[in-house]
Amino acid sequence: MDRVYALLVGIDAYREPVPELRGCVNDVVDARRYLLDAGIPQGDIRMLADGAATKSAVVDLFREHLGQAGPGDSALFWYSGHGSTAPVPDVGWHLESSGTTMQTLVCADSREPGGADLYDKELALVIKEVAARGPHVAVVLDCCHAGGGTRTLPSARARHTPAPALAPEPAAMLPGVLELLTAGGPPAAPDHVLLSACQDNQRAFECRGPDGAQRGVFSLGLLAELRRAGAPRTYRELVPAVLSFVENRIKEQTPGLYPAAAPIADQPFLGGQVRPPVAGMAMREGSGRWIVDVGSVHGMPSDGSARVAVHGSRPPLEARVVAVTPARCEVEPLGWTPVPGTVYPVVLSAVATPPTPVTVGGDDGDDEPAAAAIRAAIAAAGPGGVPSPYLRLVPRDAAGEAAELVVALPRQGVPVIRSTDGAMLATASAGPESPSPGEVVRRLEHVARWRRIREIRNPGSGLADLVRLQVIPAEPGDVRAPRDRAGLPVGPRGVIELAYTPGGAPPQVFLRLDSAAPRPLYCVLLNLTDRFAIDAGMFPGGRLDAGASAAAGEGHPFELRIPEDRMGGSCPLVQDWLMLIASEDKINPESFTLTRLGTTDRPAHRSAALDGIAEHLALGVHHRDAVRSPRAAGDWCTSVVKIVTRGPNGGASCH
Repeated sequence: MDRVYALLVGIDAYREPVPELRGCVNDVVDARRYLLDAGIPQGDIRMLADGAATKSAVVDLFREHLGQAGPGDSALFWYSGHGSTAPVPDVGWHLESSGTTMQTLVCADSREPGGADLYDKELALVIKEVAARGPHVAVVLDCCHAGGGTRTLPSARARHTPAPALAPEPAAMLPGVLELLTAGGPPAAPDHVLLSACQDNQRAFECRGPDGAQRGVFSLGLLAELRRAGAPRTYRELVPAVLSFVENRIKEQTPGLYPAAAPIADQPFLGGQVRPPVAGMAMREGSGRWIVDVGSVHGMPSDGSARVAVHGSRPPLEARVVAVTPARCEVEPLGWTPVPGTVYPVVLSAVATPPTPVTVGGDDGDDEPAAAAIRAAIAAAGPGGVPSPYLRLVPRDAAGEAAELVVALPRQGVPVIRSTDGAMLATASAGPESPSPGEVVRRLEHVARWRRIREIRNPGSGLADLVRLQVIPAEPGDVRAPRDRAGLPVGPRGVIELAYTPGGAPPQVFLRLDSAAPRPLYCVLLNLTDRFAIDAGMFPGGRLDAGASAAAGEGHPFELRIPEDRMGGSCPLVQDWLMLIASEDKINPESFTLTRLGTTDRPAHRSAALDGIAEHLALGVHHRDAVRSPRAAGDWCTSVVKIVTRGPNGGASCH
């Protein structure tokens, strides 16, 4: 990292009718002190406070100061002040997960005659301008509706001011915003990382700091964690610790991370080498309990059978799952005492009945010594040498129980993983050589996790069919999702069949979520590919308003391209399972993601084909709703649409 350019904006002294705040200038003064202590030169830090922080001053200094950052540098924008919302212009509906509103920053002159808020689309424009020069861009927003019902402490006040009644005209916004709203082409990769004080439908609060002065609860927790950590922490590592800090003070304020499912979130604060998380989940303290942000919607069983273990602990430090809601579970440490305020990376260590029984070897001609080694590896795959929590060994021809996966280990040829009908699902090796037992087990667990997620259901849900996924073919001239056009009918067994054009062009589709629910619901759209990847980035956990529609992929078309290595056959095709999850609780999209089988890197979000991004296990952390106890668990449901895409030679008879 070469240089850090920082722009810090704090506004307390608003004019009527906007209520004054007390802790925003303190926030940015503290942030400035942290940056100076970290060795950032004073001249590279600019600050706007109170009346100086007009909309034009913020935009101009953003461009002039942060715009100096180039490749290898970092640019930080920190805003503490009032936040609000505004109706989204019709031309930009596809960019909002809610389908109806956008978020705003209330500058010092925003609500004065002739003034206007700094709309999130305008902020996106100036971020894009700075990011185009090549630096790492980080944004911290400590205001209401930053990520995007409050219970306050006696000394807390919300950083919220009422929303404008009308949507702004795009022509009245910063030059370039209209082009941004109407741009076509594939979805762009994330150009910045955002740490937000709350979700887009929540308020952010102030409280008294240790010195008795007001601070933003989020800023107070974030700066405390940055100082406490010593070594640079990634954004993903920071969020659960800050979340616990905030949650223990304000029940209905949930800090967030954007993007939740992209490598930029695994960079250290203010940039550096990507450092993927060591485990798929984190155990943290919340309201006097120990919480893991994984619940029934992620496949966590509620029968008391599940346990988690601290990653790398020997002997394993385990905790038993004692309560499960859709988005999270409460755990009870077994025989050890966690340190309050510490975040522990954890992995699933036990579950009573893994969903995937597997048979290894047993056919005539199989390599029995190799099969025996794999069976032994399954029996010792978990933390501390316990059996794999995802696999259960089943002897061939066991009475009353059939395996779902079969590993064939011929003495000649590549070992393969098959389904019980004999269809080959994947090779059990990364190459032509004989795989190690550990490699086979890793691939079996990957397939088992993928299958487990695809089968997640909530029988009897009252939300069934209230949110529908529309798959809409792109027509000539379409650059973004149509708001009202009907989607394709779903055929038998929930299948939509598409094909390349006679000229060899792959089909392009838009994906739209239509709500008929009487209340807002949180939605996640997953793509499960036939190469056992799971992409959670198309619609990653947004709140869809009652009766509204929202576009996946920010309204851009998705091209369903068949991979080149399949195009040589007589029947090229690719299969995608689009799984829509709708929930009354905020759910973590990152916890579903899986890389393509046999890979460990995170490819960029795909527009050239729904081929998946991701990493790690289908259990994870980072985005959640504040714990509300006691309360009944929120309702949730899933629905799946399978898309089969056939290539130029894949006619209707190709199966």
